[in-house]
Amino acid sequence: MKAGVYVEYKFSELVDINHLNSLIESFRSITGIGYTIKEIRNDDFTSITNSKICCDFYKVNEITKMRCEESQDSIIKELNEGKDYVIHKCKNGLVQIVVPIIINKVPVAIISASQMFFEEPNMEYFKNEALELGFNEEEYLKTIKEIPVVSKKEIKPITDFILRISKLLAEMGCRHLNELEANKKLSESYLELSGVYQQLRAAEQQLRNQYDELEKMAYYDPLTDLPNWNYIQKEITQYSNENDSSKLAIMYIDLDNFRNINNGFGHHYGDKLLQEIGRSLQTLLKKNCIVSRASGDEFLIVQYGVEDRKEVLKTVGKMSELLNSTWQLDEKEFFVSASIGIAVFPEDGQDFDKILRSAEIAVNKAKELGKNSYMFFEKSLYDEISRKTEMEKELRTAIKNDELTLHYQPQVDIKTGKIVSLEALLRWNSKKFGWVSPYEFIKLAEETGLIIPIGQWVLKTACLQNKDWKSKGYDYEFISVNVSVTQIQNRNFLDNVKEILSETGTRPEYLELEITESVMMETIESNLRILNELRSMGIRIALDDFGTGYSSLNYLKSLPINTLKLDKSFIDGLCKNSYEELITYEIIKLAHRMELDVTAEGVEFEDQLISLMEKECNRIQGYYFSKPFPPVEIESVLEKGSFNIDRM
Repeated sequence: MKAGVYVEYKFSELVDINHLNSLIESFRSITGIGYTIKEIRNDDFTSITNSKICCDFYKVNEITKMRCEESQDSIIKELNEGKDYVIHKCKNGLVQIVVPIIINKVPVAIISASQMFFEEPNMEYFKNEALELGFNEEEYLKTIKEIPVVSKKEIKPITDFILRISKLLAEMGCRHLNELEANKKLSESYLELSGVYQQLRAAEQQLRNQYDELEKMAYYDPLTDLPNWNYIQKEITQYSNENDSSKLAIMYIDLDNFRNINNGFGHHYGDKLLQEIGRSLQTLLKKNCIVSRASGDEFLIVQYGVEDRKEVLKTVGKMSELLNSTWQLDEKEFFVSASIGIAVFPEDGQDFDKILRSAEIAVNKAKELGKNSYMFFEKSLYDEISRKTEMEKELRTAIKNDELTLHYQPQVDIKTGKIVSLEALLRWNSKKFGWVSPYEFIKLAEETGLIIPIGQWVLKTACLQNKDWKSKGYDYEFISVNVSVTQIQNRNFLDNVKEILSETGTRPEYLELEITESVMMETIESNLRILNELRSMGIRIALDDFGTGYSSLNYLKSLPINTLKLDKSFIDGLCKNSYEELITYEIIKLAHRMELDVTAEGVEFEDQLISLMEKECNRIQGYYFSKPFPPVEIESVLEKGSFNIDRM
């Protein structure tokens, strides 16, 4: 290789090679071609070729060993000439691609693809060769058959992929190298001052230890080691003197019926549980919060820098979820709940005594309302909870009151502009709340189980609409309907789908069900069974929001899906972020190799469309062509049948 600046660090100190190799291994499971990253030092390119056939056969025979050495010398020569990559066919007939990783003009590692053939090997030739060279014929021919066969036209995308990875790793390594050098200089400067600092520190520590012991006795609870009542009083008094407008919230936690634990299991377990709860609250509330033990089974939480009640409610929600979980001590399970009173400085009290009294009044009111709840001081209007309760009530009658509708958004073939399918999107125009965001009411429907009847209504309505449009002669392939985790895990889901198809006279191939990636992975085994049965019926399956959840290549190849839907977050990054471009391109390539269609969601701009055309995405969906419309309005789009696509 050409001479350059010496790199003091090994490549493995700059980049985690083992982790990279494990990631690259996932590509092997899909493409059938393995990739390996190997570290080198001082231009030592030995053992570039160490495949199974080389190690087991060619390097243990004098004739083939000489061929291997000649091939290795040839590769090294080309790399030393400064080539960006080497594609070499050895005298044994094997092809290998080798790409160096260069940092500061110095080769620090290589990426190589596993050895391969350009064409199907002549097994008769290798059979004779085994005889001539004294190889075990059966083992030799078996190893030959395991070597992948790659056509010459596939070499370029493989090489381009390795070159992109090489460039990316070189950039990562260079950045890390600069960081290491900067840290080294900083460390050297630090050592110069360290001696003097240690002497001063030792003297200071003696005084601090004495002070800390006295402070702990005064301001910390001996059972839990949490700050105590005195500590909170000091903090709030100081805060109130220094801040006129900045808010803080104090949350008074009273564990419900905690005496039952003390009475039933003894104070030993009660104390251990209080210690565990205190530690867990401290771990949970690290930012802008103080966790303290007030007394007995009561805790005080102080949250600084509060902007509004929603911020406090977020903290309360996290605490409630923690406290309502199962607590296990010495193989015994304990269940607790808590009433929480909340007061906000300065409106609910401008000194410690007043704000604490406000919080106590609030916690007592919470206990009156049935415990395991929270209450703001002098506030009984839970705006969000009241809305949620009322919304659930309204949602239960939404179908009967004809408040639910479906809007449809076209999915367009990127090459022809033809409308391939339409996605059915649920909308709710409540008589009480007006138009409600799907994010809000669908989440509520899932939490309350209402998604089951609503989901059945959506599927049936979409199928009936599809039947109507097909009878009118509109030329598209299928309707796409979203399915939630609650629906697919319902024991009657498959029967409901079959019944709706039969009742509406819908052919299965006219229906596509969209399932989000995270839903798919929650209970993978049972979901696979359901999806396989849906596919066997002829129903199409799309994996929605791909790339925002697990994105497991291992699971992906086992899923019975037809389509990958690229999440809008990837589309938003196109033409803005080279990494997003690369990831999107590689996902599309992988999907196509697995014979999957790719639909890009949320396409809004022409440059996004052009980029997706260049990457050979199959279909696009988004406001660039059409927003979701009610059935009557979307029919004018269906009558046209296609959109004009400027191929530029």
